[in-house]
Order: sequence, then structure tokens, then C-alpha cells
Amino acid sequence: MKLSSLALIVFLFSIISTATAANLSCRTDSFGTTRCSDGTTYRTDSFGTTRDNHGNSWRTDSFGTTRGSDGSTYRTDSFGTTRDNQGNSWRSDSFGTIRGSDGSTCRADSFGTLRCNK
Repeated sequence: MKLSSLALIVFLFSIISTATAANLSCRTDSFGTTRCSDGTTYRTDSFGTTRDNHGNSWRTDSFGTTRGSDGSTYRTDSFGTTRDNQGNSWRSDSFGTIRGSDGSTCRADSFGTLRCNK
């Protein structure tokens, strides 16, 4: 996946937060647009703002906090755990699997497709 660090953070946590019992998969095309199996697309503009096709946007401030237009905030601590303002947290294990405090998991395959489930 070829996403900026902001786009990757926003993308992963947005996906993990909305993953349902069914598997969700996403893939980034050569133009930098990420398309997911639920119909959501993500794109980061030249100013560093990531937007989806549902009217949401996210931007990271100079302190490293990512703030969303929906009121969400994401911050990663020095141990690599990312927390939001809703009490959720995510951490990547040594195998590259991202595990959420709600039991969700995401993993990218060798083709760059990110698959998440909950």
C-alpha cells in the first residue's frame, strides 16, 4: 500500500472502526486512491488532508494528533499504540497484524490488499 503516514493512520483506523463481521478488503491504486469492498474510497490531497467519499476528512497537526471532521482524534504513543478519543486502541504485532482493543484485526497480503475483520 502506498499511502502517506497520515493517510495510512486514518485509513486503517477508519476501516478497523467500521469493520463488520464480514471481511472488508481495501486496495490502493496507482493514483493513490484507496478503494474498499464496502464502497468507501480514501484520497489524500497535496495539503495532507485525507478525505473519503462520505464527506469525512482528517488532518494531522504539528503535535502528531490526527483530527477528523467527525470529531475523532487519533494519537500514537511512544510504545506504538494508537488510541482514539472513544477509548479504542490499536497495536501492530511482530507479524504485521494490527489488532484492535475491540477484537478487530487487519493484515496486508503480498499483493497490497488490506483485509480486516472483526
